[in-house]
Amino acid sequence: MANKRMEEKQEVTQKVQEAKDQYVGKKDQEISQEAVEAVNMMVEVIEHLKEKDKQKALETIEKVLGKLEVQIRREPELQLVPVNVQEQIIDFPGTIEDAVAARKVVQKLLKEEEVQKARDIMLNLASELDIIVTALPIVTYPEAIKAIIPLIEEDKFDEAIALLVEVLETLVVEKIVIPLPILRAEQAIIRASELTKDKEAQNKEELKELLAYAKEQLLLAQALGYGKVKEDYKPLLDEIEKIQKALESGESTKNIFENLRNMLTSFMGGFNKPKAPTQMPKSE
Repeated sequence: MANKRMEEKQEVTQKVQEAKDQYVGKKDQEISQEAVEAVNMMVEVIEHLKEKDKQKALETIEKVLGKLEVQIRREPELQLVPVNVQEQIIDFPGTIEDAVAARKVVQKLLKEEEVQKARDIMLNLASELDIIVTALPIVTYPEAIKAIIPLIEEDKFDEAIALLVEVLETLVVEKIVIPLPILRAEQAIIRASELTKDKEAQNKEELKELLAYAKEQLLLAQALGYGKVKEDYKPLLDEIEKIQKALESGESTKNIFENLRNMLTSFMGGFNKPKAPTQMPKSE
């Protein structure tokens, strides 16, 4: 009989959705309207240059520089200013066993030098919320824009357009990866914590289900390779085993999940930051 993933409780599903919305919403709030308008105006400058309208191009650039100056004065310590936030969800539908089996197939295919077949499988070995943030390098942007002005004044419209396109391409794209299994485990334990915070639980079976679900999700995250699989998961799984034994032995449930909750929150915090791209190795 094929293995099946445990069903998520409705309360946990709601908490997971709220957490996902919060992660994306926080990044949305960091978007600078001045920076967004500055980037949009740069696109307008290109249109003015295509029409060889020197006056409108220079006037628009002046407005762009003004908006960037406002942003710099407001937050002089900022290096990157978000101008766009997008989200993408990839959710592995299988079980822990499915993930492990897929990894073995990938390893076999790579040994057989079937790189593209292995790649097709690897692309599906993910369960995450990706938050893609496009940001403007506020420190270097104004000077790069000013370098275009002499070209426009000399009627070198094509050269100005080419340089302007280069400037627009300096926008930085960052990706924040939130592993969904770890997020689900965290929210399940938060729910369990709510049921036992400074009080005895009314329903131990519900606590056991929440704990089992959290463990399953952590094992899935480990199988999918999120974090340091040989270091990050052992203390979490040890704590889960400790709580499982306590629930079976009839010990007090008051505050029994607080340590695990804090551990998971700390673990999740390590993912809520831009992920550095993996550098392709070069031959020596």
